Amino acid sequence: MTKESDAPGGRGFRPMVEFGGKKPGARSFVLSPEGAFIHQDGKLETLADAVDFFWAAVAHDPSGWRGAIMGYDYLVGHAADATREDVRRVLGWLELALARRERTAAVAATRYLACIPSPLLAADYGRLMSVFNSRIVGMVWQVTPSLDVSPLPPRIPRFGQEAGFGLIRSVPEFYEKFALFGPEAEEVVAGLAGEALRYAVSLPPVLAAMAAPPPTPSPAPPAATG
Repeated sequence: MTKESDAPGGRGFRPMVEFGGKKPGARSFVLSPEGAFIHQDGKLETLADAVDFFWAAVAHDPSGWRGAIMGYDYLVGHAADATREDVRRVLGWLELALARRERTAAVAATRYLACIPSPLLAADYGRLMSVFNSRIVGMVWQVTPSLDVSPLPPRIPRFGQEAGFGLIRSVPEFYEKFALFGPEAEEVVAGLAGEALRYAVSLPPVLAAMAAPPPTPSPAPPAATG
């Protein structure tokens, strides 16, 4: 279904093309980073715009957002106007990025989530918990010879000299927002913040203040006698 590119409520993408004089009824097809368009009789119809390109790109390849950056930038800049469908799509993108260990894409998806109004995000609280209740997703560890891996979760993805996606470091503003959605989310964020500080991961003051204290070691059992 086509739509007028300048229709009220549209996203307003237009190709950077000058349309000269054409014979009446002549049609031109234009494909550009702004979208796919048809020009006829002085009117421009949009077949798909940069945002459509973006969603199509990340649906199957989480790293495809780099080639559709115009659509991504539009969504972030207009996050106040996001819909439930936008939240559903960005969570799908994030889940795919995590599954395929695409850390840069996961960071980009979470940055968009952080810009979406809290009431809209909170409507998907259960799905957010299933994604972000994860040390592998939230934490980052420096892989050094002295790193004690025994307290770390298994099968952590590595990115150069780091392990873990580290979203609490890359997108702390999302975790600040997420912590307000419910007591379970607050507990998750407090635990991640506490671990981040113990591993010298830099956090903004708001998150650092949420940090849970380190767990108290269990007392040793009394020595056997006799």
